[in-house]
Amino acid sequence: MLPSMLIRLTFTVLALALALSASPALGAALEPGGSFVDDDRSVHEGSIEAIAAAGITRGCNPPFNDEYCPSAPVTRGQMAAFLHRALGGTLPEGPPITFVDIAGSVFASDIAWLGRVGVTKGCNPPTNNRFCPDARVTRGQMAAFLVRAFGYRAGVGSNRFLDDNDSIFENDIDRLATAGVTKGCNPPANDRFCPGSLVTRAQMATFLTRAMKLRATVPPPRGDLGLQRVGGTFSQPIHVAAPTGDDRLFVVEKQGRIRIVENGTTKSRPFLDISGLVATTGEEGLLSVVFHPKFAANGRFFVYHSAPLRAGAPGGWNHTSYVVEYRVSGDPNVANLASRQVVIAIDQPRSNHNGGHLLFGPDGMLYIALGDGGGGGDPDDNGQDVTTLLGSILRIDVDGAKPYANPADNPYVGKVGRDEIWLSGVRNPWRIWFDDGRLYVADVGQHTVEEVTVVDASVPGLDLGWNTLEGSRCFEPSSGCSAAGTVRPSLEYPHSHAAGCSITGGVVYRGAKVAELRQWYLYSDLCGGWIKGARFVGSTLVDERNLTADLSPPTGAWSFGVDGHGEAYVVYGGSGAVYQIVSR
Repeated sequence: MLPSMLIRLTFTVLALALALSASPALGAALEPGGSFVDDDRSVHEGSIEAIAAAGITRGCNPPFNDEYCPSAPVTRGQMAAFLHRALGGTLPEGPPITFVDIAGSVFASDIAWLGRVGVTKGCNPPTNNRFCPDARVTRGQMAAFLVRAFGYRAGVGSNRFLDDNDSIFENDIDRLATAGVTKGCNPPANDRFCPGSLVTRAQMATFLTRAMKLRATVPPPRGDLGLQRVGGTFSQPIHVAAPTGDDRLFVVEKQGRIRIVENGTTKSRPFLDISGLVATTGEEGLLSVVFHPKFAANGRFFVYHSAPLRAGAPGGWNHTSYVVEYRVSGDPNVANLASRQVVIAIDQPRSNHNGGHLLFGPDGMLYIALGDGGGGGDPDDNGQDVTTLLGSILRIDVDGAKPYANPADNPYVGKVGRDEIWLSGVRNPWRIWFDDGRLYVADVGQHTVEEVTVVDASVPGLDLGWNTLEGSRCFEPSSGCSAAGTVRPSLEYPHSHAAGCSITGGVVYRGAKVAELRQWYLYSDLCGGWIKGARFVGSTLVDERNLTADLSPPTGAWSFGVDGHGEAYVVYGGSGAVYQIVSR
């Protein structure tokens, strides 16, 4: 029978062959900046990319995993995970070793595997019933792990380094050097190994790259973030959108036109011109467009616009908001005006707080964001009244019937309340967004707070609190209110002209061109000359980033949107400008 170490070497060779052949990413071109945003210009960046491509690392900040934490020390639990991903399934396994301190570790299964393949015996000899998963790994200990995992034998007694003579890991260090996995710790002399120093995650990437014989490839440098103006000057642009996969950008102008930008040029003929139908006083206007998920096949799209008060509306009210369906004509760049079909009409008591954003959800339903009907403080208490559509986000089925059907799982079907309502308690939701099963609602505040609430998009009947609450603070009454049954904001900031006066809700970036912004929710404020990013786990804010210095935006963002490929845009209606967020 082959000696056990030769068996280990045989299996290790197999692991190396699998790592080099099974991952197409190893040969793929790297995007600028690479897989992680925090290792640019690191001397170990190429090695970090190599172990990422081989599936040995996933990042250090789940669930986003766009950071590697290169300077962080490696823990024993992390070491187990690195080696398990590198060699799992390729080493012979023996009986399990029981460690009493790993049950609560996310690396428990990796540590158990490390014991079964004989790479660890424990951390508390002679008992060795503990692994110490959170203990940090020294370079000497790392040498022992790698020698056992990869089966290195040659080099004992070579006395390669000057500073390991008193180390219990001297033989392991010599073997590691003979195998070419380490060159030392003090270039250019490299006559020292620093066995007592902690191993960083970046160094670990290089050790593993050499041990696995991977190719270290440094990605092209990351570009600088910026705003790039597109399409020239528009007349009060207020929204941008595009059908999925479409190369055109559709720019909504408040006065009632939708313009097409294609290949950087705005077409002279509008895609849609209903300016003769649209009321544009104050916050009224043509406020958004959304394309049917199957637009490429059926040519259907929907707009939200204000119009003069319709016949039969309550006396003394201000105007009527319409959600209208159109279809494209025989010319793909021109809508068929004759196809107009009113989906729903909502009478408005005042001119402001229209909401006005349309989006298709992941469930294929059409969502309509409606304000509370206007007037300071919601004088009609519409936010807390589910018998009116105002102050709510509606959810309707535009495929189930004409003009629409109410989905049977809407929360008030068969109960007191409007069947169209999905969630309530909003003041003036100025832009909503769907991403990864969550609904983002940016709601403009009254006097004190601007807010973003992130909720599970599949949960019906949520109450976001207005006008009992403004953000997380009591509004009516001003103190001693009950927040029972309401959803608190995920993000809020003070309402002031210094910080901002009217939130401009945004989008979660999922495009391909600006990797460092992927998975970030981008937002701004009408009064603030800033753009910020936020990330959430569930409904909890976990990460914030001020992008103002990078993007140098003007003041007065009206809206955000994405094109058919997920690239993000910011709309500045006051100056007539639309900017794409770019990396250059």
